[in-house]
Amino acid sequence: MLLNKRFKPIVLVGFMGSGKTTMGKLLAQAYNIPFVDIDSKIVESVQLSIPQIFETVGENGFRNYEYEQLQAQLCKAQVIATGGGIIEHSKSFNLLKQTNASIIWLDAPIAVLYHRIQHDDNRPNAHAKSFSNLKSLYLSRVSRYNEIAFIKVDTDKPSSEILNEIKQALN
Repeated sequence: MLLNKRFKPIVLVGFMGSGKTTMGKLLAQAYNIPFVDIDSKIVESVQLSIPQIFETVGENGFRNYEYEQLQAQLCKAQVIATGGGIIEHSKSFNLLKQTNASIIWLDAPIAVLYHRIQHDDNRPNAHAKSFSNLKSLYLSRVSRYNEIAFIKVDTDKPSSEILNEIKQALN
C-alpha cells in the first residue's frame, strides 16, 4: 500500500511509555513517509524542554502548543506521534475526533507503562508520581483514547509484531 497516495496521516495516541515515538519511526520507515513527534516540534518551536514549558506556561499552555502543532501536522501524509495527554485538551480531542486520519491507540498493561516511564525526568505528568497516581491518570484517559482510535494495539511485545499488526489494520 502506498500511503502517500491516500494523503491520510497516521496518528499514534496512547499513554506515556506506550511506544508512540518508537513505533512511529518504524511505521514511517516501513511506508517511506515522514515521521513527526508533536512533543519534539513543540520543544523545537518554543526552545524550551517540556518540563520548562510546564514550569513557564503550565499544563494548559503546553496543551495549547500541542493543539497548534497537531493542527499544523494533520494536513500531511505522515506518521504523527502525539503526547500521551493530547486527549486532555478539548480542542485537540475534538480535532482528532473529526479528522480523517488513521488513529491508532498504542497501549500496554499499566505496570509495563509505569516501568518504562518511572525514571524519565522529561515527563512532567509522571515525574515523582507513584504507581497508584499514574494508574489513576491512565484510567482517566482510557475512554478518550478508545473513543478516537480505530484500532488498539498492545505494545507489550516485540516491535516487529506491533508493526505487522498496525500494517495489517491499515491495509
